[in-house]
Amino acid sequence: MTRPWATLLERVTRPEYTGKNRCLPCTVLNVAVATVAAVAVGAAVPVAGIVLFVVAIGAIWLRGYLVPGTPSLTKRYFPARVLDWFGKSPDATPIDELRVDRYLKQTGVVMEDPVADDLVLEPTFERAWRRECAAVGVEHADRDALAELVGLSPSDLEIRWHGTAFVAVVEGERIGQWESRSAFVADVASARLLEERVESWDQLSLAQRSEVLGALRLFLERCPTCDGTVNFEQAVVESCCRQYDVVAATCEECNDRLLEAGV
Repeated sequence: MTRPWATLLERVTRPEYTGKNRCLPCTVLNVAVATVAAVAVGAAVPVAGIVLFVVAIGAIWLRGYLVPGTPSLTKRYFPARVLDWFGKSPDATPIDELRVDRYLKQTGVVMEDPVADDLVLEPTFERAWRRECAAVGVEHADRDALAELVGLSPSDLEIRWHGTAFVAVVEGERIGQWESRSAFVADVASARLLEERVESWDQLSLAQRSEVLGALRLFLERCPTCDGTVNFEQAVVESCCRQYDVVAATCEECNDRLLEAGV
């Protein structure tokens, strides 16, 4: 038998803004508003101020916000420095800091091109990567490939799709995300090659490996799954709290997003 209060809670709760999805800057802003309002009312009627504060905190706990339009307000009025304190900056330094460009050059995966005055893939690695991408792309065993990539048993993993993007989940905790299956194929293929060719690969943490694999996708010129041309462009991405510029790589044929990197 369904309890009426449980049904009511389900109706008012907003899981997209609470729990693991709760935005700390938005919560701070709303609690501050609730506190100011409760103090103002409490100055005249103390009991009413206490009731107002309890109700407001309950609303924030269940719905993630109290003030309508909170994400837009936070994005507009919270300075970047404050957002950085809460880890909301797209340019935040990774926990396991790694000079990816230096690592890729030291391991021979990329090299300096004196003509282009830029880094390019080492030719033999590039050819091997394209062959491996073609092989991974037709396997259609994404769970097994994901398990291989993160070093876990396939039975421990869950893949949750959100349109063309998906996330990897272990016991309810998200451990990785990819913009598309094509991006995932590229990471699996490059990880296999790096494991074969680079002795220090198994010494990197999972976070560091993710950085390296993501950086390698910057060098993609053809889509790993359909072999279409990859187009790079600058775009504006919105999070719940801010707008920021990214470099986006997208396949012109299948429209798979291969990479979004903060400018």
